[in-house]
Amino acid sequence: MDFLDDLHRAELGPIAWLQGWPDVVRPVMELVSVFGTNTFFLLVLPVLYWCVNPALALRLGFTVMVAAGTNAIGKLALHQPRPYWIDPGIRAFSVEESFGLPSGHAQVGTAGMGRLAVAVGRPWAWWVAVVTMALVCLSRVYLGVHFISDVVVGVALGVVVLVVVLRVERPATLWWRRQALCVQLCASVAASGVLLGVAALASAPYGDWAVPAGWSAAGMVDPESLDTVVVMSGVLLGTLAGTSVMYRIGWFDAGGPLGLRAARWVLGTVVAVAIWYAEREVLPESGASTFVAFAVLALWVQLGAPVLFIRLGLMEPAATAEPAVSAGARSGGGGGHGRGH
Repeated sequence: MDFLDDLHRAELGPIAWLQGWPDVVRPVMELVSVFGTNTFFLLVLPVLYWCVNPALALRLGFTVMVAAGTNAIGKLALHQPRPYWIDPGIRAFSVEESFGLPSGHAQVGTAGMGRLAVAVGRPWAWWVAVVTMALVCLSRVYLGVHFISDVVVGVALGVVVLVVVLRVERPATLWWRRQALCVQLCASVAASGVLLGVAALASAPYGDWAVPAGWSAAGMVDPESLDTVVVMSGVLLGTLAGTSVMYRIGWFDAGGPLGLRAARWVLGTVVAVAIWYAEREVLPESGASTFVAFAVLALWVQLGAPVLFIRLGLMEPAATAEPAVSAGARSGGGGGHGRGH
């Protein structure tokens, strides 16, 4: 891709200029960068789901999963470097092993922050989302892990994901609810498998590709790894299956006193950490074990934790069987109880 090679060389100068800013800027950029990560949203989602608004948590979760999954596939399909990989003069303030184009922080952050802004439905929320994402994009360039073009494409794809999700969210939800539970579970497995399959196909044309000699500054990287896709695939399976079963057995009320909500979050998080630690100690280190670990964790968040909270009296079952999403999907809001999906 000669055009991209030329573009990348032209962008090295502005990146070096940004890295010439005073050192006091660096910790600020490192902090801001967190708001565009998959991990940030994965940590926020259980709080929303257990303690605030499960319907919104599910909408946000699926938006982030679509953005992260398509971003990982895009990286594999394009096989493009990061700035510090091709120029030793660019300092690597953050080490990344995946390909650079499109920027995952820009794409996931734009889709996720945009979904939250839609849910809030106020002008100030859009301003917060735009300013946050502008700073995230700036931080990724400053840290030497992305070209300017990477974040521009990432933002554009994030907007596309957001628009598509908003258009298909309601009809897809209504279709899903009409299916029998066995069909939903089979579809959950199929969707997870499709994500893995598409990612594998995206890398297939590169055959025996190896890191180019000109990328010597990259060090020991494995950019063709499917780890991110495996994680998203496991989370997708656990989320779809867990939510489907939770919907069948009756939804829950995420309201209650602040202390009760805090108790749910603490207990849910402690168990999640225990599950993660146990799986790491028991399962062999492999893609399959990573898939299982994240599928089980998602099942715990979506199904196991709410059922346990209800049994322990930390959460009430839903007061009505009428789904909250049907009304909330149009406004992006939704109450704290009802069958969200």
